[in-house]
Amino acid sequence: MRIGGDLQHSLTQGYRIDLRGLLTEGWTQTRRNGFGLLLAIVGVVAIWLLLTQWVLGHSITTEGEESMDLSLTLSLLITVIMAPMTAALDMLGVQQAIGVRARAAQVFDFFRHFIRLGTLSLLTTLMGSLAGTLLSMLGAPMLLVLLPTALLNMALLFSVPLLLERGMTPWQAIVTSVRLFLHGWPSLLVLHMVMLALFMLAFIPMGLGLLLVAPLYYNIKGILYRDLCGIAVEVSEAPTEPDHFNA
Repeated sequence: MRIGGDLQHSLTQGYRIDLRGLLTEGWTQTRRNGFGLLLAIVGVVAIWLLLTQWVLGHSITTEGEESMDLSLTLSLLITVIMAPMTAALDMLGVQQAIGVRARAAQVFDFFRHFIRLGTLSLLTTLMGSLAGTLLSMLGAPMLLVLLPTALLNMALLFSVPLLLERGMTPWQAIVTSVRLFLHGWPSLLVLHMVMLALFMLAFIPMGLGLLLVAPLYYNIKGILYRDLCGIAVEVSEAPTEPDHFNA
């Protein structure tokens, strides 16, 4: 059975987001079950920082174009390696949207999808880089160069759960996510503006606000996916509560 919305209805009829209700439910979820997701986020960020330091260390030992080529190659490698762990954060938000509490150790549960997630990550990275490069070649200002990347990130909001929860191919997940975005882009744009404001405010108290805003972001993404696409669950004796999360 599926809990939440209907993907085909969202794709054909469009949707409007109840921003206040979404933020309220996300905040409630974060207060009640945010600790496991927070630990997962901290772990993923720590691993990313370690890998980034490793890249910088190798770049310092080389010079010129060789250094740039090596840095680019290693950066793409990190993107692929991190893909299952960053995707896990999205899926933990989806999981909590149906009442299944997240555990930090689950960030390693999605390496069995390594090839598909790595392909998805590479495709999205290359799409953003290509758009930025073309605008740079046309002499566009930096703000306009960064705009396509920001819009692409918004448009691909649903790509990871569509790939993992719906079993789509990387390209199908990208196309479907973009279609979903286009059917309700005004609401999603406002949502991202609100979240950007919250992230900026979170940095004021020495960044401590991120301890709440970061899990809130992933919980909101999970709730949004549930309400627009629906989430498949398996039930045992208690049909009113999700017993197992299927990804």
